[in-house]
Amino acid sequence: MNLSIAYLAQGKLYLKYPQAPIREYESQFGQSVQERVLQTQRRKAWKNRGLMEMMLPPGVVEQMQQQPEAKLNVVINSLCQGEKGKLLYALEAGDVGGIFILEPAREHEQRLFHNADFQVGYLSFHSEHELIACTTIHRSGIANIAMMPKNGSRPHEVTEGDSIDLAPCWIPGKTKALVFQSAGIGRNSQGFVCDRAPFTIEKLDCDQKDITTLVSDRKYDFLGPRMKADGTLYYIRRPFRPKQQVNLLRLFREIILIPLRLAYAIFQWLNFFTQIYTGKPLMAAGTRKSLDRKQQMKVWGEFLTPEMMGNNKFDEKDAPAWVPRSWQLVRQLTNGVAEVIAEGVLSFDLGEDGTIVYTNGSAIYAVHPDGHTERVLVGNLIENVAIVQNAI
Repeated sequence: MNLSIAYLAQGKLYLKYPQAPIREYESQFGQSVQERVLQTQRRKAWKNRGLMEMMLPPGVVEQMQQQPEAKLNVVINSLCQGEKGKLLYALEAGDVGGIFILEPAREHEQRLFHNADFQVGYLSFHSEHELIACTTIHRSGIANIAMMPKNGSRPHEVTEGDSIDLAPCWIPGKTKALVFQSAGIGRNSQGFVCDRAPFTIEKLDCDQKDITTLVSDRKYDFLGPRMKADGTLYYIRRPFRPKQQVNLLRLFREIILIPLRLAYAIFQWLNFFTQIYTGKPLMAAGTRKSLDRKQQMKVWGEFLTPEMMGNNKFDEKDAPAWVPRSWQLVRQLTNGVAEVIAEGVLSFDLGEDGTIVYTNGSAIYAVHPDGHTERVLVGNLIENVAIVQNAI
């Protein structure tokens, strides 16, 4: 199998080349931001040390001094193919975000753009015009499609409105056109986002300055569109579930759990004061693991947790799907006929030779042009996958 793949898992970038082990790449920019933040924290720590020692019990001060330094969380949230074996990725480090080019062979990183005004993600590169399409995500809850040249100037937005526009992808060829997913949002009386409409697939023709709806159905979300030069469209289709929808069974379960949660809160309150004055918890054994933060990952702007998997586990036991079978990878021909290629699909990418790679969150699979499907690798919390063209 001569297939080079890059993927994101828990905000980290991994590379898998043929006949080579998986290796992780750490952003040089992210590491430098982390180091600057740590140095700032160390410079300020001595100012508050004396005040804390006077106000807090000795046990708490001792525990705080034994705690390791908190590192700034660096997250790579988007990944796409670049030119000549290069990769483009978007990174978040605290309030700072940016777009970078990576040459995997040399592990050389080039910063194209960074700012603290908005987040960027969902990258796509047009090799003919050397343009980068991305999504700019604002604190107001809206997300717009934006473009920027490869030389690294600030992205300029090409869509607007009270909507969530995600996952732009250039259509191969000399024309400047792309497809993306879009959904209108609803706000409450305070102006906060409370719900959204189903995601549709739109086509933006930059030359004609025209937007056309390609796929729409009130019962489904259509995610991560890709279009080939011949007009064949690929996307993920999943059932649409409004946030305002009331689940009576879940509501009844939440009511039943109220006394248990109150009892747990009281126990933790007592446990906190016991640790402060004695240095030991009420229950020393078997509690740390149960209190660990649960694993989750953010996909298509929403968080997935193990509890949401339910009974979705199917296929291989060592690589259970993070999403149900109803998350389908669909190929739609120019005549409108749609064909399901795979089920339980969380993210996918297309190769120049027609190869499709996709992930269910736990493993990565390849569908070759002859229709043969094989498992490429097994991972954990895989969020995004991309083919690396001409990697070697």
